[in-house]
Amino acid sequence: MPTLVVRHPDGSETEHELSGELTIGRLEGNDLILTEGGVSRQHARLFVEGSKVMLEDLNSANGTYVDGERISGVTPLTAQSQVVLGDYELKLKAMARPATGVRRASKPSGPQPEAASGGSRATRAMPSVKPARPPARRERPSPSAAPAATGASPVLRGLTGPWANMLYPLKGKLLVGRAPPAGVLLEDDSISRKHAEVERQARGAVFLRDLGSANGTLVNGERIGQEPAEIFPGDILQFGMVEVVYESGEEASGALRRDVGGAVAARRSREREESDAPPPRKSRKLLVVAGGAVTLLLAAGVVNKLITPVPPVVPGGGLPAQPQVDPREQIQALLSECRSFASMEMGNEPQWEKAEAACDQALNLDPINPEANSLIKRIKLEKEASEYFTQGTKMLQRLKEEDAVDLLRKIPKESQYFRRAKIRVDEAMEQVKSRALDDCKRYLRDGQWTAAVPRCDRYMGFWCQGVSREDIEPPLGFTLSLQGRIGKKEWRPKDKLFVQFLSARKRLDPQAEPWKCPVTDFVDNGPVEGPEGMVKSMFKARYPNAYMNAAMFDYWGGRGNEALAKFQKVRSNYEQASLHGQVDLLIKDVSTVDQLFKAGSSLLQLEDVEKAAEPFDEALEVDKRIMGELWEKAPSFYKRNIQQDIAEKSYARGRHWAQREDQAKACRIWKVGFRFYKGNTDLIRVLSNVCSTQGNRMLGAAGSCQDLVDVEHFAVPGDGLDEKIAAKKQELKCR
Repeated sequence: MPTLVVRHPDGSETEHELSGELTIGRLEGNDLILTEGGVSRQHARLFVEGSKVMLEDLNSANGTYVDGERISGVTPLTAQSQVVLGDYELKLKAMARPATGVRRASKPSGPQPEAASGGSRATRAMPSVKPARPPARRERPSPSAAPAATGASPVLRGLTGPWANMLYPLKGKLLVGRAPPAGVLLEDDSISRKHAEVERQARGAVFLRDLGSANGTLVNGERIGQEPAEIFPGDILQFGMVEVVYESGEEASGALRRDVGGAVAARRSREREESDAPPPRKSRKLLVVAGGAVTLLLAAGVVNKLITPVPPVVPGGGLPAQPQVDPREQIQALLSECRSFASMEMGNEPQWEKAEAACDQALNLDPINPEANSLIKRIKLEKEASEYFTQGTKMLQRLKEEDAVDLLRKIPKESQYFRRAKIRVDEAMEQVKSRALDDCKRYLRDGQWTAAVPRCDRYMGFWCQGVSREDIEPPLGFTLSLQGRIGKKEWRPKDKLFVQFLSARKRLDPQAEPWKCPVTDFVDNGPVEGPEGMVKSMFKARYPNAYMNAAMFDYWGGRGNEALAKFQKVRSNYEQASLHGQVDLLIKDVSTVDQLFKAGSSLLQLEDVEKAAEPFDEALEVDKRIMGELWEKAPSFYKRNIQQDIAEKSYARGRHWAQREDQAKACRIWKVGFRFYKGNTDLIRVLSNVCSTQGNRMLGAAGSCQDLVDVEHFAVPGDGLDEKIAAKKQELKCR
């Protein structure tokens, strides 16, 4: 199995085995998450095809480079290939692994703090309690008892909690953790996101190693480290607070379960024996206190049961109906959600499935709602166009320009994908047109009519877009004549190649319909300028020097290091001394933005949203100075990602505090993300439903100036609560 070695910007290396497909990107959900600069949300993918490892770039902003050249399609890799993604270097390792199964960690072997991830809860650290009597380690069975000898598939069987008796087959490597992609998914606060790894080797031996988890991994009560340790059937493995047993398979599972059951029964018997022994004097006092506390709790429960009012019963039985939600408000909320999912604001790719679902719900409430019907029509059009655009782009990456052009030309002009597709069609059309023309001429010259007609038809479909109708169709009252002299009411095209094409077509099918120029919105009248074209042209006008112009475009795309390298070329050229002052300022600003962006991103990884806001604010201020009038029209890589990342992280961290019933802190963090980016639908929803609602409720009950200070924590810009607080302060004469 091939292994991918990733060299991180700090010089450390990690290894990842390839089995099937491995997606690489900056966002959660990718198989390999790389968070440093220059990596797109979904950057590239690796997959195994036969005996080869293939690499494909996924339309990343900064590209994927193999041996110094940017790739545009699927590229095979070898052990000598050097791959660069942003600030990361990748290479393939030898396919075979050592028989010992020992893998040396590239980072320090001690327990490392778990990396923070958006939306995941923190691992609850277990108190370090030394057991009074550590369990005896089981005697190792003979090698003949190993799973390889039985021929059955070994498994891990859960012993505790909701995982009791659940089976996890051992095939290759198995990740144990609290979150996907863990194969043994243990959703418990004592389990780390990536807790441990179990590997069954080809010879049948099974090894277990800890992955630097917070609460450690134990085998029969003994803690293991990050070096692989061999385990044997009957061993009890403990991950955090969760216990599982390693069983060899079906043939030995009955005996092993009895063995494990006996071990567990013996352990519980020892616990009962210890509990039956007379406790020490201090323990007796603690038991008396605990018994009194339990009695008080039971009494409080009985009293609470007695004084709790019984909800009134409505006629026909059941509880009273819940207050009804205003259908108009519900429809507007669904329409707002539909618009948000269908928006391309900030360069996000719309989520058409979610948009369609929201609009469908609105139509279920109001089938004749004009806005919902209009939105659903547009969504269906854009959804189909999105599929054509995605497939066409993939064909271009695989150097299948003709298939790409056919797909992209199906996108209607009304679609917002049309402008993006137009750029790609223009790039591919010249190559397709040139190849079709060469084939057409060669086949006509050789008299190969069957081969000539489709290739000429392909070329003429492009050629006719730039000529008038009079050049391809006979005038009214005239007939087409392709051979001999032209009569009074006969007409022949002026283009000789077109005449040869029509003649070959008639040879194959004398009854064929007259040829028509295909109708398309992709008329070859020069490229349509998209965001990249607009940025290039504006930078070209602002910076006549080619290196400065290219450097600024690199900065806009998030390639800060490449931009600085180009600026340095201008700075080292004494013939360009008049530009050195301007270049020095740009070097300082670009370097500042890049460093602040990385500093803020690191703080976000530590889930400190409020601290991350400080470098992000400063970075956006400098970015605005660099981009000028393009700051709003065509936001840079840095601006787009700062706004989106802090909005997503603030929503996740706010939910963390809301679940712990600290609404004030949750709203404060949510407002940080909303200040950076007001287009996040999750933030809009919680700020409206939680913060504004809670603030208005508290304002109604406020009776002092201090109460109003507490209300201000829940005020959201634009919800009108600030104005109400100001009026209340005047009423209470607060300073």
